[in-house]
Amino acid sequence: MRRLRTSSAILAVAAALAFIGPSSMAWADAAYDQATELEIAAMDLQQKGDLDGAIAKYRQAVQTYPKSKAFKENLAAALNSAGVAKYQAKDYAGAVALFNEALANVPDFKRAKDNLAIVQGDQINTEGMALFKAGDFQGAIVKFKQVLDLQPNNKGARANCDAAEAELAIKAGDPATAVAKLQEAVSIVPNSAFLQQKLAEAQAALAQAQAEAEKNKQNQKPQQ
Repeated sequence: MRRLRTSSAILAVAAALAFIGPSSMAWADAAYDQATELEIAAMDLQQKGDLDGAIAKYRQAVQTYPKSKAFKENLAAALNSAGVAKYQAKDYAGAVALFNEALANVPDFKRAKDNLAIVQGDQINTEGMALFKAGDFQGAIVKFKQVLDLQPNNKGARANCDAAEAELAIKAGDPATAVAKLQEAVSIVPNSAFLQQKLAEAQAALAQAQAEAEKNKQNQKPQQ
């Protein structure tokens, strides 16, 4: 399982209040103070390992004083950490929801963006493998290419795509293309017994096709 990235530290609680009129300043100060208390409670819960409780407090802080970028950053950092935990527990839907919420609060949060791409890629790759096993190789190729759109360097998805394209080539009576695709797949994931077996089968099919072609060629020669 690839390692997702958590936040290296809780972001500092800081917010600069914009100038507002005297009649609303008292309310703003009270809201900010209340949100800060909620932040402190959230950090205490997070340090104790109660991430769910911390997130609830962070959410309350953001709702109480939504102008603060720092409050949103702290919430996003906690949501990212919770998303990683969901991913490690194989709760991919839960992880996606948390990463999306983190990005809704901090749209340029790179760690959450990267983590979301990993989880979505794993989900789609799993769907592609199910289609592959069911014999829907064209559908599988579509899924594997979707993974590569999210993660261009995903070696597993690239090898899976080559394997599915090789299966289509075999069906089309083109074992030479199948061998080339599977050789590429094996070069990407050399320790895959599945890909090595598929390559051996394609090579056998190519050898048989070449032998039959040679036999037909000999039969077409003029007989003395």
